Amino acid sequence: MGNVQSVMSNKRWLFCFMAAFPLCTAVNAQQATTAVPRLVNFAGRAADAQGKAVSGVAGVTFSIYKGQYDGAPLWMETQNVTADNDGNYTAQLGATKPAGLPLDLFGTGESRWLGVSVNGGAEQPRVLLLSVPYALKAADAETIGGLPPSAFMLAAHADSSGSTATPDAVSPETSPLALGGSGTTDYLPLWTPNGNTLGNSVLFQSGTGSTGKIGVNTTTPATALDVAGAGTIRGTLTLPATGKATAGTGKTSQPLSLTASAFNSTTQTAVSQNFRWQAEPTQNNTAGASGSLNLLYGSGSGSPAETGLAVASNGRITFAPGQTFPGTGTGTVTSVGISAPASDFTVSGSPVTGSGTLGLSWSVEPTNSNTANAIVKRDGSGNFSAAGITATNVIASNVASAVSGTMTASNSTGAVTGVATATGTGPTFGVLGSTSTTTGAGVLGETINGGYGVSGTAVGTSGQGVRGEAFGTQVSNGVGPDGVDGFTHADGASGVGGFNTANGYGVFGQGGSYGVYGTSFGSNGVGVYGTGTNAFWADGNVHQATESGGWVKAMVYYSGLNSGAVISCFNSALSGAAATTPPCGISGGKFGTGDYNIDFGFPVNDRFFALAETYLTQVQGLVCTTTNGGSCPNLAYIGPNSVEVTFFLGANYFDQKFYLIVY
Repeated sequence: MGNVQSVMSNKRWLFCFMAAFPLCTAVNAQQATTAVPRLVNFAGRAADAQGKAVSGVAGVTFSIYKGQYDGAPLWMETQNVTADNDGNYTAQLGATKPAGLPLDLFGTGESRWLGVSVNGGAEQPRVLLLSVPYALKAADAETIGGLPPSAFMLAAHADSSGSTATPDAVSPETSPLALGGSGTTDYLPLWTPNGNTLGNSVLFQSGTGSTGKIGVNTTTPATALDVAGAGTIRGTLTLPATGKATAGTGKTSQPLSLTASAFNSTTQTAVSQNFRWQAEPTQNNTAGASGSLNLLYGSGSGSPAETGLAVASNGRITFAPGQTFPGTGTGTVTSVGISAPASDFTVSGSPVTGSGTLGLSWSVEPTNSNTANAIVKRDGSGNFSAAGITATNVIASNVASAVSGTMTASNSTGAVTGVATATGTGPTFGVLGSTSTTTGAGVLGETINGGYGVSGTAVGTSGQGVRGEAFGTQVSNGVGPDGVDGFTHADGASGVGGFNTANGYGVFGQGGSYGVYGTSFGSNGVGVYGTGTNAFWADGNVHQATESGGWVKAMVYYSGLNSGAVISCFNSALSGAAATTPPCGISGGKFGTGDYNIDFGFPVNDRFFALAETYLTQVQGLVCTTTNGGSCPNLAYIGPNSVEVTFFLGANYFDQKFYLIVY
């Protein structure tokens, strides 16, 4: 038993876990008198259901199964691990159990599979535990093959005289326990079928440490893992990023390289042809950060470079420059042709079934001038000229006017002509224009050197040459809503000119706000101008801004008897019924007998007045047409909005009824 203990105390046991590559750690076995620590180091990566790394403290459940895909766990535990920013962590299986991993998990010689789940999520694909963890069974070293050490005899050895000593005279230091079998340097050993001796496995290691390389079925591994033979992966083959992206740079994936060998007749050598698939970042450090799968190529020892062929994240393919699609024979494109209206083009070389050239020749070359049968081409300013355009539906965007017509003709031609023929009960329009902007125009008519920008003519028994109707309620930019707006910028011109050759109206306006509204911007222009027997006719009140000249500003018939009162009145500063309903915003006061104060509610100290009495006819000199503070024995200004009216005969004042008109 002493010999067995000596061997056990000097031996190191290797526990390994196999994921994509082996990760191993050496653990010193304890003396047989001390319990073997039944723990196995494990390194993994914590990730969520979408494969994103989970960092910080995470709850990880480890389960050991008999089979790879189904069956209840033979053993399980949950530990809290601390993962780095990439989700990497390490743990010791069995650390939460007082006795660690149970011996009987690996005592049957059957395979065992490890499953891992993070934070209660779905279990990751199970991985196979390699043979070395089963060395935990070494804790049963008190027996050999199930028998105690006393059931065996130690081999005799020769002493210094050449005689054979008895077995009980052997010491552990002079007779180590020998392992049977044979092996070759650098091969990883394997128990042979008889179970008692070691032999070579298919795994070969060259080098040590970070430069070590493992070969499977090869003794000259070229990389960290070199497999001579086919491989089967029952799960996702992951080629992770070469690092974590930053705002300054993205990171590509580890590449998938494929190499062919081609013989070069010039160099008389075989040359490697290296193709590489690699995921690459796109639009790094933007809200639309994404990636693409790119094909790279390099010959010989040269580094593979981009070919231009790439697959975007949505599956769309970008072809390399010069990409062609073969035709006749094995290709999918066997013919390419073109056709065009004979009135515009003549076509040559169509179709092309092998090689050839397609040709187009203009029948009439495009031009921006008014050329018959020519395709319209805009000039450098986006314009073109045409004798006439007939359009069924015209949709215009980002222009000031939906339809703009310019006429430069010597005969009777319209810049824009619209004809509508009604076939039903609904309204029809010769020209219908609308705009949704505050500065645009539904219809804009412009004329050069005379004529009419817009001309409307009604030739039937009824109808209107031009009709304007506004439904809006808000004024925009100081204008509208108006049925028709007319503007003129020339002296002597009219914003809207209306002419009638019969007994009708030159201009007829009807509306809730203004029937006719005219504005002239010239120094001598006219907003609204009317001629005829009745140059101007209004069925309602006529309003004029009080600061403007012309027309009557206000009229009041006032009784100075008793305490004084407005009998009837008109005030142009008001609109609607308020303009003619007493007191019409006009107030009167009495300083004394025959002495009155009339306040119109707007400035009148720069106006003309007419005053007429109605109660006493013998009073003289009661009409005053003096303005700006001139002397008047019966009328005087006492404020911007007020005048004083007095009635006297000799030295006597008396009360009176009177008319007072402001011009």
